Amino acid sequence: VHRTAKTGAGLDRGFDPESFTSSIIEDSLIELFVCGAHMNGLSLNHQLTDLGSEFARTTRTAPAYRMYLLPSSGILPERPGLVRCGETTQPVRGEIWRMPSENFGAFMTKVSYPLGISQVLLEDGSLVYGFCCDPSGAEGCEELTHHGGWRAYLEQSQ
Repeated sequence: VHRTAKTGAGLDRGFDPESFTSSIIEDSLIELFVCGAHMNGLSLNHQLTDLGSEFARTTRTAPAYRMYLLPSSGILPERPGLVRCGETTQPVRGEIWRMPSENFGAFMTKVSYPLGISQVLLEDGSLVYGFCCDPSGAEGCEELTHHGGWRAYLEQSQ
């Protein structure tokens, strides 16, 4: 089922269990990759900081993702959707945040379709939890991959 959804979940290509366990820093912290409105200083960042998350570092995905501009609604701000694809693309810039594991469930209640949390492959070969997008939610949406990340898109669209 995970493979047919094409979100990247359940893929065994290049999966290294040792690198995935590194996304859990300690029993009490989870590393989370964010690449849109949850990044530092942007409109949904408070959802991370309100739950005690701390910024760790900037990073980029492996060149295996496409980023799309998701439709905005009256409730949600403009945001991107990251879809894992089968071809080589360019890396997408994002951030790693460290979240107390006891707050992860509360955070998940704020993530709505077509977004979800799955495994994200980073350019250094490690896997961390992070935002992904159901491909059906990105159908017909403008592709932003060539910008290299959400901040670059926002800067160029102003």
